[in-house]
Amino acid sequence: MSHPVVTARRARPAELDAVVAAYSAAFADEAVLCWVIPDPVQRAACARSMFRELLAGAVRTEQVILAELPDGTLAGISVWLHHRAQELERQAERLATATIGDDAVARRLAVVNETVLGHRPREPHVYLASIAVRPPLRGRGAGAAILAEGLRVADAAALPVYLEASTEQSRRLYLRHDFRDRGRPLALPAGGPVLWPMWRHPRPDHP
Repeated sequence: MSHPVVTARRARPAELDAVVAAYSAAFADEAVLCWVIPDPVQRAACARSMFRELLAGAVRTEQVILAELPDGTLAGISVWLHHRAQELERQAERLATATIGDDAVARRLAVVNETVLGHRPREPHVYLASIAVRPPLRGRGAGAAILAEGLRVADAAALPVYLEASTEQSRRLYLRHDFRDRGRPLALPAGGPVLWPMWRHPRPDHP
């Protein structure tokens, strides 16, 4: 069975509400978010307020890549932060901690931040902060389209890409796209997911 062609493009500021809604839906079952907020009802209630400021800044600076179906449906979403934009990450972390208002959740979020931030590379790079596809639309090439576009842009700028894979499945996908493990896996406590830091050098022969 063939699926409609998926187009990857930059998000536009005027569609921020739709981007936030798509991002929240795509990340509803994401491994790290599920560990931070185990209760699905609370997770759904918190998601949009957690994500909105990060996405507003990233959309404004053209660092959000969407996967769009021919009918305009946003199937997937990703955030690619250039090294100079790390303040956006810190801003989002502060907002998330302040917005949730639940001590246990805030502590788990702080653990995630402490675990990953110390391992982020200091040399110039593009940080693939997140990439996900809405559950009903997975398996249609949306993730691959997003990844190809983001890597094309990074290659054109001659910048490496860094990320933390949160599942074995996603790690295998990134390995197929020239990423390699960078350092040891990072295990979150209390049965949390294992994160694999990964690094991809730019291709010199980008189009």
